[in-house]
This record gives sequence, structure tokens and C-alpha cells, in this order.
Amino acid sequence: MERRKFLKGAALGAGAAALATPAIAQGGKQLTIVSTWPRDFPGLGTSAQRLAARIAEVSNGAFNVEY
Repeated sequence: MERRKFLKGAALGAGAAALATPAIAQGGKQLTIVSTWPRDFPGLGTSAQRLAARIAEVSNGAFNVEY
């Protein structure tokens, strides 16, 4: 019975230690869009620019997309 009590206490202690560790903030990711069309090409180039801006907006800056 003592062994079970020890194992339960050790498991609870390990779980509490894992939860008590601080979260380390990660920097944003830099992504690059590669295309055969120029940036100002109607439709295809401008859509990629809008996509890059939308990804940066939705991810709150976690993904920085360069086109």
C-alpha cells in the first residue's frame, strides 16, 4: 500500500512541476511567397499581396508573409 501512495504522490508532484514551468514566448515566423507573376499583375499578383496581408492580420503577427 505504501508503494501505491508513493507512486501517486510522485505522479502528482511531477505533474505539478510540469505545469509550474514558465511558458517561453516564441518569435514570429517569416514566410515568403514565390510566384512567377509580378507583384502588380492584375488578379494573380495582387491576390498574393492580399493573401499575405490577410495571413499577417489573422495570425496577429505570428506569421509575417513577404511577397
